[in-house]
This record gives sequence, C-alpha cells and structure tokens, in this order.
Amino acid sequence: MIKKLLIASTLTGLLLSGFAIAETETKTTTEIKQETAVNKTKTTETKQEIVENKTEKTPIEKAVTTKTKQETVESKTTTIDSLKEQLTKTFRRAPDSLTKSPIEGVYQVLYGTEVVYVSADAKYFIAGDMIDMTTRKNLSEIAQRSVRNGIIKDKLKDPIVFKAKNEKHVIKVFTDIDCPYCAKLHRQVPALNEKGITVEYFMFPRAGVGSKSYDKAVSVWCAGDSAAQQTAMTNAKERKPFDEKKCENPVKAQYELGQKIGVTGTPALITKTGRLIPGYMPADRLAKMLEADQPKTIFQK
Repeated sequence: MIKKLLIASTLTGLLLSGFAIAETETKTTTEIKQETAVNKTKTTETKQEIVENKTEKTPIEKAVTTKTKQETVESKTTTIDSLKEQLTKTFRRAPDSLTKSPIEGVYQVLYGTEVVYVSADAKYFIAGDMIDMTTRKNLSEIAQRSVRNGIIKDKLKDPIVFKAKNEKHVIKVFTDIDCPYCAKLHRQVPALNEKGITVEYFMFPRAGVGSKSYDKAVSVWCAGDSAAQQTAMTNAKERKPFDEKKCENPVKAQYELGQKIGVTGTPALITKTGRLIPGYMPADRLAKMLEADQPKTIFQK
C-alpha cells in the first residue's frame, strides 16, 4: 500500500513538472512573438525614415539640383549651336536638322534627306546606317522617310492620277516621258489599279528644265482635265502623237522637289511611309512590297 502511494505521488509530481515546463515554453514563445513584432515595427519605422531622408531635400539641395539640370540643358544647346556653326563653315550650308542620336556624344545631321552623323567635338564624321540591334530598325532610314514624307506632304502637288477602284495603296511615281523603263512601268498601271494601287505621276525630266523631255512633260500636264491628261500620258509613253501645249504648270516645281527628296533617276517610286524605290518593278512584286512596307535592315529575316 505504501509503495502504491509513493508511485502515485511520484506520477503527480511528474505531471505538475510537465505543466510547469509547458507553461514556461508557452510564455517564452509568446514573448518571442512579441519581440519579433516589435522588431518588425522598428524596421518599418527605419525604412520610412530612409525614404523620408531620400525624398525630402533641403532648399540648398533643391537649388543645386535645379542648377545642374539647367547647366545640362545649356550644355546641350551650346554643343548643338557649336556644331551647326562648324558644319556651316565646313559645308558652306547650315544643316536642315541637327539632333542627338541614341549614341552618347554622337549627333544626327540631315541635309535634305541625306543622313550623316558627327561627334560632339566635330572631329569625326560618319556616313552610313545606324541600326538599333534590339529592335533591328534602321534608324537612318526611318529619319530619311520622315523627312521625305514631310516635304511631300507640304509641297508635292498636282499629280496626274490613275486611281484604283478599291484603293489599298497609293504610290507616287516620278517619271520621264522619254524614259524606256518609265514606259514599261506605265504598261503595268492597269494591273496595279486592279490590285488596289493608285498611281500618282509627278514629272521628272532627267535632261532638266528647258529640255525636249521637259517640254513633253509640260504638254502632257497641260492636255486638259484628268481624263485628257491620262490619255496624253499613255500616248506619250507609247511614242504616239499627242498635242503640244503650254500652260501654267507645276513641272519645274515637281522636278526640283524630286531632286530635294533624293530622286536621281526614273522611274522613282515613293510609298506612303516615305520609302524611295528606284527603278522599274513588276506589278506583283510591287504589290507584295507595299503590303510589307517597313524599314528594312540586313539583320531582318
């Protein structure tokens, strides 16, 4: 009996010890959680202080930042003005456009539609295409197209039009009445119209103002209304007789504008994106090209 009481007493002691340990562990866990919460709060407060320190600037710091920005703008302006002066002195003509290129220290220069690049100190002059390797875009060609389109939109007027019924594309064609490949292209006009391609003709007598080709171009343009102009153009291209006429006309202006946008021979085709396509091209091939009319690079598949 005594043994049983001793065993019972021992078990009770062990149970009470277990409860005490459990209670201690519970308190310890709770205290740890509370300490962790306090630490997190302190961390958050520290981060907020850091953000406030970064965000808030003293009046002196603000003044310095503003001055630095102004000096940067002034430096860029000074560089561009200096380059314009040096380029004008070198080429005896001011550039039509001078802007920063994507490459640090290199500037893009435009003389008409001619794109070149020059270093900030004007010591190096670079001729060639600038390619963006990330997008694979020809940045030089994009600049050329933009300038060409701007000139065409503002100044190129009074075409002789062969309009497509279901128009999808419009091409502007600089043509010479005496050019054999211009005549070959003209025979493709019905097929182009069927494919939804409108043809707008502009005169570009390669022999220049006052030449026989120039006089023929004037006669075609002065033939009368749109239908009469179309007939005179077709007859002239096919070496058939047509009336010689004179009137107030845009032939000289079209010829000079063609030279300005980079036309050097005929036929010369301009797409809606400002792309210049030199020479003759069959209707099927031209239609496919117009469908995919984007600046090309040698890196494109």
